[in-house]
Amino acid sequence: MSRIVSTPLGSGRTRIVHEETASEISTDVSPEFGGGGSTFSSTDLVAAALGSCISSSLEALAERAGIPFDAIAIAVSKELGTSPKRISRLEVDITVDAPYDEKTARLFERAAHTCTVHRSLHPDIDAPIAVVFTG
Repeated sequence: MSRIVSTPLGSGRTRIVHEETASEISTDVSPEFGGGGSTFSSTDLVAAALGSCISSSLEALAERAGIPFDAIAIAVSKELGTSPKRISRLEVDITVDAPYDEKTARLFERAAHTCTVHRSLHPDIDAPIAVVFTG
């Protein structure tokens, strides 16, 4: 189990420490909600976690298929709702600039949809995933 410690710094900023490794990041309230937006917001970290999780899920598939990691780009677009105030949409676009076959395309699609973070999202969050091979 991981333990993450968050400490308020004032003006909507937070210091976050991963206790096991002492890795540190900070957040700032997003401008949509009156913050300074000087770095990631807490909801940006949800979007980043989704992109990171999908990336990790695709890594082994890419390696087996001979697809270089730098041929894969994952972009997550986040939309915030105001009533209620929450993430309303996390749209994922995965572009793979490499040759492929239908089996590989299906495996990438399934892996993206079954990553732990995607499965952990509340069903009210619209979270479509598009995988496009351009090679």
